[in-house]
Amino acid sequence: MTTPLPDRARVVIIGGGIMGCSVAYHLAKGGWSDVVLLERKTLTSGTTWHAAGLVGQLQGSHATTAFASYGVELLQEIEAETGQNPGFRQSGSISIALNDERMAELKRKADFARLFGVEAQYMEVAEIAERWPLMNAEGVLGGIHMPSDGSANPVDLTQALARGARKYGATIRENMKVEEVLTANGRVTGVRTDHGIITAEFVVNCGGMWARDLGRQNGVGVPLHACEHYYLVTEPIPDLPANLPVLRSYCDGTYWKEDAGKLLFGFAHFHAKPWATGGIPESFEFDSLPFVEDDVMEVLDLAMNRVPILQETGIRTFFNGPESYSHDGRFTLGEAPDLKGYFVLAGVNSTGIQSGSGAGRAVADWIMAGHPTMDLSEMDPARIEDWQARDPYLRERCPETLVLTYAMHWPGRQRHSARGLRRTPFYHVMKAHGAAYAEVQGWERPGWFAPGGETPVYDHSFFRPGWFDHAQAEQRAVRGAAGLIDYSMLGKLMVEGRDAEAFLQRACTNDMALPVGRVAYTLMLNVRGGIESDVTVARHGPDSFMVMSAISHTRRDRDHLRRLVQPEEDVRLRDVTASLGVLSLCGPKSRAVLAAVSDAELSDAAFPFNSLAHFHIGHAPVFAQRLSYTGDLGWEIFVTPDFAEHVFETLMEAGTPLGLRLVGGEALNALRVEAGFVHWGHDMAYTEAPHQVGLGFVCKPDKAVPFVGRDACLERKAGGAGPFLCSVRLAEGDALLHHNEPVLMGDTVAGFVTSAAFSAQTGTAIGLAMVSPPEGGGRRDLDQRACSVLVEGRRVAATLSLRPLMGAG
Repeated sequence: MTTPLPDRARVVIIGGGIMGCSVAYHLAKGGWSDVVLLERKTLTSGTTWHAAGLVGQLQGSHATTAFASYGVELLQEIEAETGQNPGFRQSGSISIALNDERMAELKRKADFARLFGVEAQYMEVAEIAERWPLMNAEGVLGGIHMPSDGSANPVDLTQALARGARKYGATIRENMKVEEVLTANGRVTGVRTDHGIITAEFVVNCGGMWARDLGRQNGVGVPLHACEHYYLVTEPIPDLPANLPVLRSYCDGTYWKEDAGKLLFGFAHFHAKPWATGGIPESFEFDSLPFVEDDVMEVLDLAMNRVPILQETGIRTFFNGPESYSHDGRFTLGEAPDLKGYFVLAGVNSTGIQSGSGAGRAVADWIMAGHPTMDLSEMDPARIEDWQARDPYLRERCPETLVLTYAMHWPGRQRHSARGLRRTPFYHVMKAHGAAYAEVQGWERPGWFAPGGETPVYDHSFFRPGWFDHAQAEQRAVRGAAGLIDYSMLGKLMVEGRDAEAFLQRACTNDMALPVGRVAYTLMLNVRGGIESDVTVARHGPDSFMVMSAISHTRRDRDHLRRLVQPEEDVRLRDVTASLGVLSLCGPKSRAVLAAVSDAELSDAAFPFNSLAHFHIGHAPVFAQRLSYTGDLGWEIFVTPDFAEHVFETLMEAGTPLGLRLVGGEALNALRVEAGFVHWGHDMAYTEAPHQVGLGFVCKPDKAVPFVGRDACLERKAGGAGPFLCSVRLAEGDALLHHNEPVLMGDTVAGFVTSAAFSAQTGTAIGLAMVSPPEGGGRRDLDQRACSVLVEGRRVAATLSLRPLMGAG
């Protein structure tokens, strides 16, 4: 007899795939047994049931790799706990390379594995052929072997999680559709199903490819779209070894695994298609899609060449099923920025089986602790702009994520779909000057500039790309003369009202009792003393401030500040990002350039560092802040769009004879790393405290209005725990750093590179790195300390420094 539907629960989980079942299991095991999971049809009937079941521990980021590593641990233990065998076979995996760039990528992935204690080693072609005798080794340069990888049965693993959830007290109900998430006063109150209402404190949207439409009902952006995804299963192959490792040939766009005496091989499509653009059929349950031979022929030809036995073996199963892909290749995991108690776990880009257990645990831990217990900032739902959650954008962008799954994972790789959406007032004039554009949050931003007559083609490489010398020249121009950089896409939020100063004193660590016309760099912390953001704040009037944010978290900062406004406060937030163009004029000759075109008094006494003034450039009214993200003398010049090109042309005409050069984001990144300037989301996030990243000097605990997180910040500082951020410089000029390279002290992994570039000034690769000092040591023990950095399997001598590398060349 079916038990009645509970009318209340602490947590309601929507979706009975691996993600939803993992959240339910980890909540219930953590003691939160008042949990109800609702599945519209049958457990696993959406996407989970037809997953290939690959279990690879090494993913693209720290968080997702931690998810996958935990997933392997769980696979080894869950049968003893629940009695359900998840079908895990630890056969290992081999990834092969067909060119030098792919080999460099694979070696860097093996280096990355060292950070997690995951075994990965280079394997010669002869050994690969011995372990995978069906492979045609022609063109193979080598590969990476990971012995702890393997495969699992997706349905059995999900059922094991569901059985564990029930064991610990959770309720799971199938054939029950959630029709609406109920809300009141900015937070969830429950769900309305086709069987009645359940009130709840928390709702978790694990709806898979339905998650987008479900979220949209409540204004929660879930940027994913289902795409068609193929795999094939052969007829039985006589004497096929049962212990074959999973074989991945990224260059061929194919993976293979042994499957009960047959070969299953899947595709990373070169031309992907969105599915259900008009909506997912209501009846969908364990459904497959039509198999269109032309969609796979290009990859199939490569597969038959790489594994020639396919040419003489029949195909038993031609399978096409929907898989959800996100707009940027990252998960959406966390609490919705505008709706308390509404959590999302979706858009996992065909990594559900290997990442689902760990991702579900991360959500469960967040709900139980009341905050994320690990750095999940890359997956934050607050990164999503409203337009990025709309179907027209997702239909265009998400299929490219599928295509890029097995494509080269170049550092800084640029997307081709849905481009040219947001253009600054300087877009066209900079394009005419040879700008090669990169994209951030839809904004087109110059990455580098091609010199006269050269076509600005944005190529990529793990070595030195075609634009390498151009970006080096831009660095030298800033350090030796002057550079002009488009900053228009940086977030600009006006904080206004009678209580604006007191509000910002509470929100910000630095002293916001600024005189009108002054600017301050500051952090914003959470109650645990972790860094929620770093911004600059300029006081424009007695009741008017401008908060300036990085491009990638403009919305996140706005949402964070909005949540801090108290009902009785007279505080208004107004986004003026698109209302002002901004040019950074920086370098030792920047004062001379500005003096030639403006009516401003530019001396140190009249226009000191961290100050703001209004004046004219040419005929245009502007205001400028004297500061620079490069570490040089500089100004950030604000102008309305109507005068933008006039200001640009005036500066270029006066500055060119003085050596002024247009500068893109590639050079800017190197300059800010030289200067030791951090970037939130790369070098720090909400898990780090100010003392760890050398930013304690912008924390003013004694100001009249205590800032959020003050006591926790002081407690963490007193504890002195690391790791700590420091600069790192390689001792040779050939090796390149990108990010995530392990930092070694002796044979011990002490940390990793968080941001990196090649410095024209030092002639070497440089970076910022999060490093733990030797046991018993503190931050000071890292200064000028010799270390090595692992680059493509090779240890490269390096030096750590607590001081910026600017001027070290």
